[in-house]
Amino acid sequence: MLAPPEWLRFRGCLAGLAAGDAVGTTVEFMTRGGFEPLRDMVGGGPFNLRPGQWTDDTSMALCLAESLIEKGGFDARDQMERYCRWMETGYLSSTGSCFDIGSTVAAALQRYRKTGEPYSGSTHPRSAGNGTIMRLAPVPMKYFPDMDLAESMAGESSRTTHGAQECIDACRLLARMTVRALSGRSKEEILMADRDSVSGGGKYLTRSSTCLSPRIHPVKQTSGLRLRRPVKWKKI
Repeated sequence: MLAPPEWLRFRGCLAGLAAGDAVGTTVEFMTRGGFEPLRDMVGGGPFNLRPGQWTDDTSMALCLAESLIEKGGFDARDQMERYCRWMETGYLSSTGSCFDIGSTVAAALQRYRKTGEPYSGSTHPRSAGNGTIMRLAPVPMKYFPDMDLAESMAGESSRTTHGAQECIDACRLLARMTVRALSGRSKEEILMADRDSVSGGGKYLTRSSTCLSPRIHPVKQTSGLRLRRPVKWKKI
């Protein structure tokens, strides 16, 4: 059984995902800097949600978490079945319906329904949206404290709906950060991702290596990308 401090970190990981999602929906799709900072959970937003209601981000995370628990490990087909159930019936939605879904996720689920192939995520670079990293938390939670296994399964979890290498690498990196956070590391240790090696793509990527995805490498080195202009986020 987990010691209380670790248990609280695990609970906070998933609860924080849902709470952040419920807060953020108020300003979803808005341009960075185009709204006043939020200081409470007020709902509204493009989907007119009540305070505390979550979006597709949390619904998909819950589907993933449930699959990992009920299957006792990673089962890509079961995950896709649960995602489809959410899309088609509103399973684990805060409103009882699928009121929003990213285009890349929708396309992958439709491909899965036609082909039965669980790894249906587009590999095209332009399909590299955030729809896979937003739901990731249950994977490093499941495979904690095995950093390498958490990283590997995070990449696999991306491929179900987002096969672009940038998405896969981003999920692998965040998984390592999350395992560190669950271990009780300091914020500085969590964010300094270049202290860990990141494997994948047939090689082992060390601090001095070039990351497979050029846009992910600066995150690995510096713990974040500095955005030079306002960005209007688009969910794909």
